[in-house]
Amino acid sequence: MLADLNIYRNKKKTRNLLLMSAGVCVILGLTFIYGLGVFDAIFKAKVAAVSGILCLFMLILLFKSVADLNDKSPIIALTKETGNGKTAPLPKALGEFFWKDVQAIDKAKIGGDTLVVVNLINAEYYKTKLSKMFFNMAYDKNTNELHVSYSASEIDMTIDELYKTFVSYWKESQVS
Repeated sequence: MLADLNIYRNKKKTRNLLLMSAGVCVILGLTFIYGLGVFDAIFKAKVAAVSGILCLFMLILLFKSVADLNDKSPIIALTKETGNGKTAPLPKALGEFFWKDVQAIDKAKIGGDTLVVVNLINAEYYKTKLSKMFFNMAYDKNTNELHVSYSASEIDMTIDELYKTFVSYWKESQVS
């Protein structure tokens, strides 16, 4: 029988992610300045607009992440009936899910990161917990499932360890 598990933020990993994000913001900021024509006196509207918007978006996410550093609650919480995670905006918005609604758990390479993907049935129940945008991002019309991804980038586990942990809690919930 598995005990309740709370997984907390690894401050060193989080700091490294924030430093990389800050580096991207600096590069986007320099690209924005270049697009304005500061270096060569030629205004490049598309470059300035795209890099400015992306820089602003990244800065907002960066400041939100810095504000979340003081949050002492677990990033991932697993019990024998439910799972909950805050490793990305979608799982954070979803909140708690029930193991009885899990259809499958997989690993998937998305962007530059490998994630644990939890496939949930009973999409109508979870639809009330998510905004329309998040629901449409996660919902697969072909299978009528929600695909919710969890990352190991801010915790003291590898993606394989996180995957095995999710699978063990899911299997344990099926036994009881």
